Order: sequence, then C-alpha cells, then structure tokens
Amino acid sequence: MSESASHPTPLTDAASVAAVAARVAAAGAMAFDFEFASDGRFLAELALVQVSWGDPEAPEIALIDSVAVDPTPVLRLIGDPAVVSVAHAAKQDLGILAARFDIFAENFWDTQIAAAFVGMAEQIGYGKLVDALLGVQLDKASQFTKWLERPLSPAQLRYAADDVRYLPRVWAHLSQRLDELGRRAWVGEESALLARDAMPYGPAELAYHSLKGAGALRGKALGRLAALAAWRQERALADNLPLSWVLPDKALLELSRRGARGPGDVRNAPGVTGTIARRYADAIVSALQGAGKPPAGAPPSRGPSLDDGARLRVPVVMAMLQTRAAEAGIAARFAATRADAESLVAWHAAGGDEGERDGVPLLEGWRRDLFGDAALAWLRGERALRCDPGSGALRLDGES
Repeated sequence: MSESASHPTPLTDAASVAAVAARVAAAGAMAFDFEFASDGRFLAELALVQVSWGDPEAPEIALIDSVAVDPTPVLRLIGDPAVVSVAHAAKQDLGILAARFDIFAENFWDTQIAAAFVGMAEQIGYGKLVDALLGVQLDKASQFTKWLERPLSPAQLRYAADDVRYLPRVWAHLSQRLDELGRRAWVGEESALLARDAMPYGPAELAYHSLKGAGALRGKALGRLAALAAWRQERALADNLPLSWVLPDKALLELSRRGARGPGDVRNAPGVTGTIARRYADAIVSALQGAGKPPAGAPPSRGPSLDDGARLRVPVVMAMLQTRAAEAGIAARFAATRADAESLVAWHAAGGDEGERDGVPLLEGWRRDLFGDAALAWLRGERALRCDPGSGALRLDGES
C-alpha cells in the first residue's frame, strides 16, 4: 500500500517555532528527524528540522526551516528528560545537536536500534521498517537532494514530513514488542549510549590518538604529531572542511616524523595538494616548530595485550556469544564485537577483579545478563561447553 500525504509549510519565524515548542512540551513526546548537508564539511549544516507529536495515528507535524530561523526552542526538548524523543538511525542527527547546539538527547529512543532487538535487520532503513510494520511504501526520491537550496520543492517537503509522519506508529509497534520480550531497558541502554557519545570529535589535544600509526612515534616526533593533529582539527572546525582537505593523515604522519624547516617541506609531503600548500603551509610549519614536549606515554593501544593462550580463547568466546545472540534474535553488532570478546578474555586473564572492569562491555548491563556471565562461567572452568550436534551451536553444559 502506498500513501500520498500533504506537507505543512516550513516555519520561518521565531514566534511559530516557540509555539511548536510549547505544544510539543505539553504533549510530552516527539519524533524528530533532520535534513542536512555534510559533503565537503567537517560538521554537517542543518537545513530542516522535522518534528511530530500527538496521536500516533494522526500526528501533528511541523517543518522548521533552520536556514531562516533558529530551531533551538524545539531542539532543546530533545535534551529534556521530561519529553520522550524518538528518531531513526540518529547518530548524525545527534552529532549535529551536540556539536552545533550543545544539546545531548535525554529519554531518547532510536527505532533502528529497537528493530535490531526484536529480530529485524541490524541496520534496517526507515523506509523498509515503515513498510514492514505499517505496510506503507515511502517515496525516497528526494533523499539525496540539496537541502540547503531554497525554495524546497513540494516533493522534498512531502519526503521530509513523511520521515516523522510514521515514526510515532513505528515506535508504538516496536515498544509493544520490546515490552513483550522484556527488552525495552536494553534498547534504552543502547540509545542512551548513542546519545552520550554523540559529539563527532573530541578535545584537539587528543586528536592524535585516533591516527593509525601514531603508536609507532616517540619523543619529539610524537610531540610534533600531537601538535599538528590538534592544529588540523582546530583548522578543520574553523574552516568547516574535512580533516583530509586540511592535511591528509599520511602527510601528517610523515611531517611529524621528520619535521619541516619551511613551506617547501610541506609541499613535498605525500598527499599535499597545491591548494593545501597555498592555504596552510606556513601554519603547518608553525605548528610543527612550536610543538612542545611529547605527551606522557604512548597513544592508547587499539586492543588489550593477550598471550597465546588467551588469544586462543577469544574465538571460542565469540562463537558462544554469536550462538546466544542468534537464539535471542538480536542483531550481531549489538551483541559483541571481537574487541569486546578480547577485553573480556584479557580482564579474566589479568585476575578478573570486579572493581577493575571498566572498558569491558560484556560485564555491563544487559550484555552481562545475556552473554558475559555465561562466557565467564566457561573461562573460569565452572561450566563446560558442548557443541550441539544438530546446529553446531556452542552451549554451556546443561543448556538446551
């Protein structure tokens, strides 16, 4: 079944935005979605805010033209714990909220996460989810249009309105199923983590931590790397350009290794284009020559240190966890990654101190209940593992 729906006129004045904010606050719940432009930018530019509230079967809808008017009064409600907010696959939306408005979602629920906990695809798109739950096929033709250009076409506005028109009904279906399975709290945990970690960048002085190859540098080279990575992030923010457009990783690492006596050294670095050299060569030299002492210690390692015996236990733990996730109907990426299994095995090998379990996801919340305690029972030698002859699944002895 397809549905053709009208769209509201975008709001362009502060009084109308304030009126919508008051109505949403009174309703105590909202669905939201953003349209934005991210290509060629460090931070996406918000172009349109869509919100819906009220009766899930026939919600009120507002479109806020964030190019013409400040949407903050409505956006603040996403950070209000007294207001339930729902969105789909909201990582980028939450990143815009955090970076551009200093708002972090509270009492927030992501329907893509919820779908993964009721046996649906782990990264199901909004259109497929609406079709699966409501039998409505959405027109996605306007998905990749230029949202900052004005005026927006009727087709764009219908597309934008549909992104929140069906969200309340979708959430009603999913939340009922979550309650039946006893998993609402699990989705709450995962949605809260998504909101907590929404900021798309960290402190500039720690920007070098995320660079592959940083761990190989020491002494003055590491000091130069920290200084240059911090400068690059600050410059990317100021100019709103992707990091690689300011200075590619390969050039950043090479210049940090050998330093630069002048702009010519920058121009000769791998990946440095003429545009980069013209814009930033002098500033890059200044950042390198002004680098201070190397940071204390090396950048964080990308995984725990495991001896040969512990390393052999990791794939067994992974197979065991994958069995339990499949049988619970939970999408694999929410169950556990290999890094999660490695951190659990390393924690156990180091003595398994319950007071020192930070950074071990399988010992927190719902993951511990469903996976962690079972894996520990095997690692500690308290329970044996057996292979189900029919399915090949690994189960603890005594489990059916």
